[in-house]
Amino acid sequence: MPGTTGTVLAKAMKLYVGTTTPVAITCQVDASISMSTNMIQTSCKDSGADGSYLPGEKSWTASGSGNFAFDATYGWSQLFAAWKDQTIVAVVFQNTVVGDKKYSGNTYITSLSANSSGNDEAVTFDFELQGTGALVEATIS
Repeated sequence: MPGTTGTVLAKAMKLYVGTTTPVAITCQVDASISMSTNMIQTSCKDSGADGSYLPGEKSWTASGSGNFAFDATYGWSQLFAAWKDQTIVAVVFQNTVVGDKKYSGNTYITSLSANSSGNDEAVTFDFELQGTGALVEATIS
């Protein structure tokens, strides 16, 4: 049974890294996860004007942004190291409410950027993660 009743607030959903005890990416501003299915066209001359398709490979990505801090528990420096070394980053998209759903899997960092715009603004960073293998839905316990 879900722990959250009604709409989940955006501030509650974060991207976490790790498998045993996931740690939230520090000071996130945005977090998202996206899934897609490659569709294989199976139309032939007998199909007439109607297209015909079958589902093919599934893929997924995660992305987000955060405020830049050198003393972050898991932030820019840790993401940079994983990008540089091309290591797998286990991620979980979740809140912390027991009974709610979480979505997890392994990723590689495909994009990482730092942004310092203006004079009186926080420095931010953006990241994009490419899922490798299955994205798994489970219940937070």
